[in-house]
Amino acid sequence: MRQILLIFSFVLIGCHNNDEPSLKQLRKPSLSEDLTGSQLYMKYCAICHQKDAKGVIGVFPPIKDSDYFLEDPKRAIHNILFGQSETIVVNGETYNTMMPPVKISDKEVVNVVNYLLNEVNQVDYKINIEDVESV
Repeated sequence: MRQILLIFSFVLIGCHNNDEPSLKQLRKPSLSEDLTGSQLYMKYCAICHQKDAKGVIGVFPPIKDSDYFLEDPKRAIHNILFGQSETIVVNGETYNTMMPPVKISDKEVVNVVNYLLNEVNQVDYKINIEDVESV
């Protein structure tokens, strides 16, 4: 029960969507602050996935050295834009925590995913705006 309350608290704290989500709201970009990928990660993602992107075992999956993320970075695009509520397995650990969608622009999605690829995981791969639009 304590774990469920902890998860619920993190989701509420981390959710920056004050309005009831709808498709129109999901695609509504945030006010342009011209944030870097690192700044976007700290603002929207670190509350759950932690500053070091290693997550919380069994509660919030890691992004750093994550087989789930690195196998298909477009999953991250989808999860950022539309949220994630399915059970997933990351590095052999099962996660069943809901991730709410994040209201950021397509450019900001590119910035944060490329930050996670290049700086957090040191992978020489980049997504572009067309990847986000295709998702």
